[in-house]
Amino acid sequence: MEGRANKPKRRLRRGAVHAATEAELEQLGVDAGTSAPAATALRLAMEMDSASDAGGAATAARELRQSMAVVRAMAPPTEQGDKIDELTRRREGRRGA
Repeated sequence: MEGRANKPKRRLRRGAVHAATEAELEQLGVDAGTSAPAATALRLAMEMDSASDAGGAATAARELRQSMAVVRAMAPPTEQGDKIDELTRRREGRRGA
């Protein structure tokens, strides 16, 4: 562990993976400030954006995928409707036009 103490801290970047993860969290309605899995996902996204080798990126990608699966499962349900709802909206739109 002595070698780790002398190693300079690595700066994490907020790149494309971080932006995409942040956008998905927003779409899901999950706040990273109140959800540990969401905060973990953002950190892993930064790890991916900052990875200097393929092995590090692959490890972070695998963990990010697992974290986002947990986040998606915990996210509040979204009201999507089915085909009947869509047809009803179209019909109402035609009637109103």
